Amino acid sequence: MFQSLPRTLAALGLLTAVLFGAPTARAADPIKIGIALSMTGNLADSAGHYRKAIELWRDMINQKGGLLGRPVELVLYDERSDPATAARLYERLITVDKVDLLIAPWGSASTATSSAVAEKHKRLLINAGGASEKVQERGFRYTVQTAAPISAYVEGIAPLMAKYKYDSMVMVSRDFNAARDMSAALEKIAKEKNIKILNSEYFPAGSTDFSSNIAKGRQLGPDVWVSLAYPNEAIELVRQFRATNYLPKVFISNGVSQEDFLKAAGKDGEYAIGMSLYEPVMKTKGNAEFAKAFVAKYGYEPGYFAGFGYAGATVLAEVVTKTGSLDQDKLRAELDTYETDTVLGHHKIEPKTGLQVGVKGLLIQVRNGKREIIWPTEFKTIDEVLPLPAWEQRS
Repeated sequence: MFQSLPRTLAALGLLTAVLFGAPTARAADPIKIGIALSMTGNLADSAGHYRKAIELWRDMINQKGGLLGRPVELVLYDERSDPATAARLYERLITVDKVDLLIAPWGSASTATSSAVAEKHKRLLINAGGASEKVQERGFRYTVQTAAPISAYVEGIAPLMAKYKYDSMVMVSRDFNAARDMSAALEKIAKEKNIKILNSEYFPAGSTDFSSNIAKGRQLGPDVWVSLAYPNEAIELVRQFRATNYLPKVFISNGVSQEDFLKAAGKDGEYAIGMSLYEPVMKTKGNAEFAKAFVAKYGYEPGYFAGFGYAGATVLAEVVTKTGSLDQDKLRAELDTYETDTVLGHHKIEPKTGLQVGVKGLLIQVRNGKREIIWPTEFKTIDEVLPLPAWEQRS
């Protein structure tokens, strides 16, 4: 009788656990995903779209039962658009908050500093927000890029110029790492395609006066003006183009490909061309569901900043599900050969560097206040209008 007492107590303990949830509650503990991104500072507007998409993904996956049968919780911090702050916050996410998974900040500079922290701790970092290929070329094992790389941004420019027999350009860009990488990629393409780069210059973050750049453009007379910039800077450029009655044959900027540009530029932004990596009309895997849910939650269509966030979270969720694990080395090993389709297109990395090689770029043109895809052909929604109609020809 006394020999069976331990068994009886054990059974009672198990029953208590089942009824009151003591040891089994851990199975329902949330999976914590840590992210530090710009909620303030000069990247806050852009990072806001990225954050919204990740938060939407969290809501959608939790409605479907979470990850590994556990709810997903985001642990978010404001890195204030400062790479050094980002590094400190990822150290905190890993050592203090003890998050299970990490997604990178918005922007290549903060992703670069954060990835060094992740590498030190041997923690997988999903690079959903840093396009610079240099981030992936430092020999780090644990940083995997789901964002489109720099080369994808600019790959449509040369085919468009060839179609119209345009052979000259100027580049006027905000001075940040990704822009310098894009400039280098464009310079390489220009050399291969015999395109003349008449001028290449950078302006500091926060610039609002582009009169000297426009004066040089008027003097040089390029066919194409390429501006690697954020939406607020692209908005100011087209406004000042109109105010000074200047217009190149083609104006192209990645800043055009966001809702911020459409809303603020208004008619001044008509016919501008944007470098994009995602559009809500694309017939990519999961895109119809994502775009519909994004509009329902936030009241506007997602652009590629949002697409980056959602795609990164999607890839992370899929590899966690496939491995059935949160083990960092198992997840990283799986990502070596893991291929899938996301709202951005096909995800595939180069195993040694973690560089994204699957996602391709788009060109869009603003028409009647909407973004329409003009390149490549398989995604095209409208024929482009070029050269840009003169200001006096517009209503």
